[in-house]
Formats: sequence, structure tokens, C-alpha cells
Amino acid sequence: MKSSWGIAVVAAAVLVSVAGCAGSDPTAEPAPTVTVTASANSTPSASPAPVDELASVDTIVVTAAGLSLRQGDSELAMLDVVALPLDEAVALLSRVLGEPQEAGVEEGHCTTAQTRWLWGDSTYLGTPDLYTDEGTLTFVTLDTSVSTSDGREVRLETTGGLAVGDPVAPLVEATDPALVDDFSVEPGRNLNLVYDLVRIDQLSDEQSPYGASVGSVDGVVTAIRGQSMLKDYC
Repeated sequence: MKSSWGIAVVAAAVLVSVAGCAGSDPTAEPAPTVTVTASANSTPSASPAPVDELASVDTIVVTAAGLSLRQGDSELAMLDVVALPLDEAVALLSRVLGEPQEAGVEEGHCTTAQTRWLWGDSTYLGTPDLYTDEGTLTFVTLDTSVSTSDGREVRLETTGGLAVGDPVAPLVEATDPALVDDFSVEPGRNLNLVYDLVRIDQLSDEQSPYGASVGSVDGVVTAIRGQSMLKDYC
């Protein structure tokens, strides 16, 4: 029969043997060290670029106060074409319609000399004076809408919701007859009216309503003009 002392000696021997196997061998190769580094292509996530709310405008309403820039029924901004210098007005409208083209200088029987910028086919913003970029700007559009580079169609309207190509009759019915000029010129019937009045000036002893206006031929709207264009400017 084994004594308890013998059993203890055997157990101690086993423990020493196991400890020796688990210890490091001074002649063994050291275990490789693994270092985790960031990928050379990894970059911190960038903050999203701020969104320009004017890039969501879908309608421009030409009013006596200027150009109302709208998304649906909400007005996002008002471009006061009377008060702003040309550069500021062009920059603001460019946020809505994209970069314009230089439209050169126009001067004619019904138009004072002006430098102009163009959006779409026939939407113009210009100065009434060739030699300055400040003062009362002129705005006129012969377009129903302007297509933007991001796929929007920005409609250009009167305060009554009419655009180029629409019947002018609703505006005629809603306008004071004193603010309507009817030039019966064959073969077309030209009619101009101020639909959003600022004031009535006197020019050559005649009333000259001042405000946002339309021109029409044969009952169809052909042009919408900002407030700086007198009705009987010609």
C-alpha cells in the first residue's frame, strides 16, 4: 500500500513536468508580432455638402415686388430686381436656374441699351444702362419654363398662375381696363396689361402704369415682364 507521502511526491513531479512544457524555450524562435494598421486608402467620412434650398425652386412668379422664388406653395426667397446690383441678382438667379450665358447688349425702339444675361431660350436679366451694373434691372421672359442641369423644369408665371402660351383672358378679366393697352395691329392683335401694379406715373401727359406686366398676341401670353418695364415704354 502506497503511503500518502508517496502520492504527494508523484503529484509534485507531474506538476513540475507540466510547468516545464508550458514555459518558454530560450532556444525557440520568438512568436511573430501582428500589428493592425489602417488601410492607406481609408479616409475619415466626409460631412455631406450643405444643400442650397434655392436649387429646389420649381416656380418663379413675376410680381410687382420682384421675382418670387418658390417650391410648391412656399416662397423660399424674393429677388428684388429693382434694388439689387446686377452681379448680385445674376448670382441669386443662377442658384435657381444654373449658370447663364452672356446675351450681349440690346438696344432698340422699345428697349434701352442694356447688358443682359440669358437663361433657357429667352429669359433675360439686364441693366437699363449700358454703363452701370446698379439701379433698376429689367427682367423679361418669353419662356414657359427653363430646364436646369439637374433635371428640374422651373415654370415662370404671373401672380395669377399664367405662363407664356396660356390664354390671356383670365388676366384681362381681372385687370382694371385703365391698365390695359389694346393695339389692334393686323394680322395679330397685340394686347399689353399691367397685372400687378406698383404705381401710375405720368409720361407725355398719359397714364403709364408701372409694375409686372404681360404682352400677348391673338389672346395668348407671349411675354412676362418685371416691374421695371413701363406698359407703354414704346
